[in-house]
Amino acid sequence: MVVIDRVRIQGFRGIDRLQMSLSRTSVLIGPNNCGKSSVLKALELALSDEINVKSTDFHESTPDRHEDRIAIDVRFIPIDQADRRAPRFSEEWQKEFAGLIRHDRYRREYMAFRTLFIRAQDGTVAKSRHVINHWDAAKLGARLERLPESLQFVSIDAEENILDDLQNERSFVNRILSQMHAVLEQHPEYRGQPITSLGQVLDGLAQMLEGPGTKLPGADGLTADNIEAFFQLLKEVALKGEGHELQGQGSRKSVAILSIVALADLLVMRSKYGGNPLFMMIAAEEPEIHMHPNAQRALVNELASLSHQLLLTTHSPYVAAACEPQEIRSMNRTEKGIDVRWLPQGMEQAQIRAIKRLILRHRGESLFARCLIFVEGVTEEQLIRGMFQAYFGDDPSAFGVSLMGVDGKSYAPFMLMALSLRKPFCVISDNDGDSQHVVTKQFDEMKRKLHINEREIQSSVHFLSPGLAIEGELVYKTPMREEIIDSLMCCVDTAAVSDKSLRLRRQRLLDATPRELKRRLEKKKAEYSGFLGEIISRNPYDRSLDKLLPHAVRSAFDNIADWIGFHRV
Repeated sequence: MVVIDRVRIQGFRGIDRLQMSLSRTSVLIGPNNCGKSSVLKALELALSDEINVKSTDFHESTPDRHEDRIAIDVRFIPIDQADRRAPRFSEEWQKEFAGLIRHDRYRREYMAFRTLFIRAQDGTVAKSRHVINHWDAAKLGARLERLPESLQFVSIDAEENILDDLQNERSFVNRILSQMHAVLEQHPEYRGQPITSLGQVLDGLAQMLEGPGTKLPGADGLTADNIEAFFQLLKEVALKGEGHELQGQGSRKSVAILSIVALADLLVMRSKYGGNPLFMMIAAEEPEIHMHPNAQRALVNELASLSHQLLLTTHSPYVAAACEPQEIRSMNRTEKGIDVRWLPQGMEQAQIRAIKRLILRHRGESLFARCLIFVEGVTEEQLIRGMFQAYFGDDPSAFGVSLMGVDGKSYAPFMLMALSLRKPFCVISDNDGDSQHVVTKQFDEMKRKLHINEREIQSSVHFLSPGLAIEGELVYKTPMREEIIDSLMCCVDTAAVSDKSLRLRRQRLLDATPRELKRRLEKKKAEYSGFLGEIISRNPYDRSLDKLLPHAVRSAFDNIADWIGFHRV
């Protein structure tokens, strides 16, 4: 099997120069206008006959001046069953890439080519391809007149409409439909065979996208001979858009996706039937649009199983959660251009599991955050959230800040993620036992592992007062005795307790020593913290921030305010 493992893009749209690695599945995340869609379009230009390049597609190097050259480099490598790089292409790919295979400095084989677009003075654009003889030095070889037919690029656009594809002669849909005629002429015995697997795929996906019991008309009894009629029916459904069980924007999106999946599945079967090699990259731009979260996950899994390589752009935590941590590619536009970051490939399995468990499955939005706050657990998370609201005037999500409890003192995997993706972060940690030593050591090890200089990322670690966990800090280092008592009273089931008993409980809390109050908080843990966090956010006793926020928390928030450009009134 083969995959694209490296891509270089120069002079295309907002991209001056960009290079990145790709895995079997790669998920591009980042803010708008950071180049995600441009990467997908560049790969489509490189891997298809698409030549629709406008003058505005050439990079604007200075105001009102566009470059006259676009270069897109892709490198194919062989991989084994475990998705590890193999030293040599298989026999079928040796034959397919005959004369195009080169070797790197470790004598491993690869096949690479450059796609060039040159704009002439009269505005016309010429497209050409050249073999890359030396990838690292970007040395070009002979002109590549045509790509092997085994290389297929399948695009699923966010607002894709099957009607547009059927009208575009160069679209994947029309190319495969056209190829089907030749196949059926060579193998007439295949003409009337029922395509059972394709029907099952369509049936399952239709229900996944549109709900139980939904079926696309004409999907039953599909054969290679009537596949074109089936797509004509899809075209009519897309055109009418009413009077049918598949209605609305989401349904039209579903029809487009189902049709592409149908043809991709057909392409795979054709390859197997003919015994020919096939590489198929499916590129989906924001597949989550108009889809239920459960359908988003299921669709990504279906596309991954169908394609040889999958490339997605997304703003959805549900789509990101369906992927592995190392498959994330975080893109950001900086003063120097577009910066692409990803997690190291040699991560420990325990770190991967921790990130998948806490971030991808439950806190996928943290991948899209402007800034991250890591705390020990649920108790601290609820308290810090209330303190954040008191300081900033709104919930962390309103500022693109993600607050996360890591279920203990194992901050290392999450520091690794933030440092790798260059996301500003701070840790607010307890300071009991050996916490300061343990957390500081983790921070230093992660920076050393990733060879990161302090100036390369906005990050900080903050500790509560020596010897104290959060309950001790609240009781001994802040004047919030009234707020603490109010939160403990909120934990009482008032429906089962008389007014007199409530007054006695409050009085006992008022008379309690700091040590007794701390012990009561520790017994209630996550229960009291939600109430106290809400009380702190309201600040009913009109305290100043210095009295509401422990020093470590205030210090962390001051840093975050600088990072996100927040100025207190």
